[in-house]
Amino acid sequence: MYMSKKVTQTILMKKKLFVMGLVCVIACCAVMMRPCCDGSAVMAADGAELRVTAKAAFLMEANSGRVLFSQDADKQLPIASMVKIGVLAVIYDALEAGEIALDEMVTVSQAASGMGGSQAFLDANSEYSVDELIKSIIVASANDSCVALAERIAGSESEFVNRMNALAQRLGMTGTNFVNVTGLPAPGAVSTASDVAKIYAYTMKSQYYGRHELVWMYDLTHPGGRITGLTNTNKHTRFFNGITGGKTGFTSEAGHCLAVSATRGNLRPIAVVIGATDSKTRFAETANMMNYVFGAYQNELIVSKDTVLIEVKVGKSMVDKIELFARDNFYDLVKKGDKSQPEIRIEPLEDIAAPLGAADALGKVVVVREGKAVAEIDLVTGIDIEKLNYWTSVQKVARKFKLAA
Repeated sequence: MYMSKKVTQTILMKKKLFVMGLVCVIACCAVMMRPCCDGSAVMAADGAELRVTAKAAFLMEANSGRVLFSQDADKQLPIASMVKIGVLAVIYDALEAGEIALDEMVTVSQAASGMGGSQAFLDANSEYSVDELIKSIIVASANDSCVALAERIAGSESEFVNRMNALAQRLGMTGTNFVNVTGLPAPGAVSTASDVAKIYAYTMKSQYYGRHELVWMYDLTHPGGRITGLTNTNKHTRFFNGITGGKTGFTSEAGHCLAVSATRGNLRPIAVVIGATDSKTRFAETANMMNYVFGAYQNELIVSKDTVLIEVKVGKSMVDKIELFARDNFYDLVKKGDKSQPEIRIEPLEDIAAPLGAADALGKVVVVREGKAVAEIDLVTGIDIEKLNYWTSVQKVARKFKLAA
């Protein structure tokens, strides 16, 4: 069929425009899911649903306590070496209570040194400092170090596990049952993604958290001079911007697991995956979850623990009024660009009277968004207030007369 030159040019132009449009669409899709510097995928700017292939996943922002993603997060599953988050939590509590000290030397039992799985290859009947053992647990997930410290703190591994389960109950970890300190397969050993996040958030509050979490590689020198090189199992430690720590886990039963946290500004996401198909996937999916938080949200300090919120009358005290503060800071997590402000309700107790402790709850601050309470923080005075006795009552009356004169 014969076509004029003008018609042919029109057809060619339409084809060219179609191809250019197709290229633009492909390019836009590539940008929306382009890999960032750590190899993970960045969420699209419209905040599309997170997609996780692991058996279970959980994402929260620790400063605000907001849950941002949950996928079978309450399903009971084995979590392998992520149980060591619970181990570290109990160890840190023992340090806080003065039961042990970082420079204390611990003798490693034959049973501890013979543990299988991940190890620091400790020498039986040799002494290592508490701090050295903690470091090897954090960096290399050392089973032998876990058992050595469990025996020192609680007398036996089983008694230490009882402490772990007691802590889990206090934290409301209703889907968790710890059976050992190693995470090696055992009947009845289960937890959930949401429970792992709870105990990890608790552990991060300890003053001892952060001492070794960012160590990538180091040499453990044994008492006899032998050296064992240890490498961190958490690859985010080296490659993810703002990482604060985390704990890996793997058994054939549990699959590849990871709990991890990072901080940028005043955002602190905690991401947990259980049962990823391979190690690369657990790092990619947790990175994607944390990047989503950093890309889509911001934290605003709504209630400051350093600001006087209200002044109230106090009875049976040398002073007539006391200032009340929030026990803790409260950060409100909002989508970037959201300018709305929550309602702050200050609700002190009625008839406050001495004696009062500095940390006694004397009411609460309620933060309300869209008619729903999103946080309740205790009101405290921050100082001890003594009750009047005979002599202080006389002094108070005398002071009032003096002021009146």
